[in-house]
Amino acid sequence: MGALRSLSLLLLGLWAPALSAQETAPLTFSIDPETGAAGVEVGDLLDDPRLLEAVHSGLPLRIQVLIQLWRDGFFDDEEGQHEWRASLIFDPLTRRYQVQAGGNPGPALEVNTLEEARRILQQTLFVPLRPSRPGRFYYIANVEMETLSLSDLEELQRWLQGELGPVVAGEEDVQGALARGFRRILVRMLNLPARRFQVRSPPFEITPS
Repeated sequence: MGALRSLSLLLLGLWAPALSAQETAPLTFSIDPETGAAGVEVGDLLDDPRLLEAVHSGLPLRIQVLIQLWRDGFFDDEEGQHEWRASLIFDPLTRRYQVQAGGNPGPALEVNTLEEARRILQQTLFVPLRPSRPGRFYYIANVEMETLSLSDLEELQRWLQGELGPVVAGEEDVQGALARGFRRILVRMLNLPARRFQVRSPPFEITPS
C-alpha cells in the first residue's frame, strides 16, 4: 500500500499544471524560414532573487530546457525533442561559482563572480531538430529551474532504489519521469525556490520542395 500511495502522489505531481508562460521570459527563438531549424537565445536566467538567495546559501541550482518541435494540425503531433541542462553551485568558503552547461560531462567551470556565471549560461543553443515533411510547425521550450539540497538528492536516490524500484523495474523512462515528479513534490513540500515557464515560437510553414 505504501508503494501505491507514493506512486499516486508522484503521478499527481507529473500531471500538475505548469506555471503560465511569462512575457519577459529570458528565452527567444529564431527560425530559419527555409529549413525550420531553430536557434534559442538564452538570456539572463539568474534574475530571480529567491533563486539567487538559495544559491548563495549553498543550494545547487539545476536548469533544464526541454525543446519540442510540433506539427500544427487538427491534432498536433510532436516531431522530436531536445534537452539542454545546466547547473550552478556557489561555494560559501571560496566565494566561487561552479557552472556546468550543455550537459558536458567534464569538470564544471569555476568563476569568481556572478556576472561571469551569467555569461556562461547566456548562450545560443543550436537545436538539432527540423521538420522532415511539409506543413505548419512551431517549437515549445519548457524551462525548469529548481534548487535541491544534496541530502535531498541522496534521499531521492535511496527511495527510488528501494520502494519504487521494484514497481518500475526495467522501465528506465518511466522511472526517470517518476523521479522528476517526486522531485517536484519534494521542492514544493520543502518550499524551495523554483521557477517554471514555457515559451512558444511563432508558427512557420515548410513547403514541398
